[in-house]
Amino acid sequence: MSLVISLHAGQGSTLPKPAVAQAVLVVGKGVEGDRHFGKHPDRAVLITGRASYQLAERAGIRLPLGALGENILSDLDPHLLGPGARLQVGTALLELTTVCTVCSALSVFDLRLPRVLLGGRGLYARVLQGGAVRVGDAVQVLSAQTA
Repeated sequence: MSLVISLHAGQGSTLPKPAVAQAVLVVGKGVEGDRHFGKHPDRAVLITGRASYQLAERAGIRLPLGALGENILSDLDPHLLGPGARLQVGTALLELTTVCTVCSALSVFDLRLPRVLLGGRGLYARVLQGGAVRVGDAVQVLSAQTA
């Protein structure tokens, strides 16, 4: 069973994104309290797997949690599922939509980071059913599209 490792949301644009104890997800809007809330329904939540942090670490780049701008960090690698997969996370239902692009903001940690994480930063998701998510909640794959 996969679990939520950490949750992040904040109004600022700097990284790492602040940790929160609970995230409230709203249909069509995303994570309450996050700067992206209500801006793009198909990119409402960024889900990153521990594998992304391990990829950076193998390149010699140690990152604090939230450094990738994720809202949900799990021990499940969303890249193995791909767009279209549906996940039950806490009481929320999410559908993975697109691979998150890397941006120059990641360079604040290491100039190599955008290149190291190209195609491996995480996946965006839309909120199909709102709900609360807490650290330690289960991440259950309801349907998967193989990447």
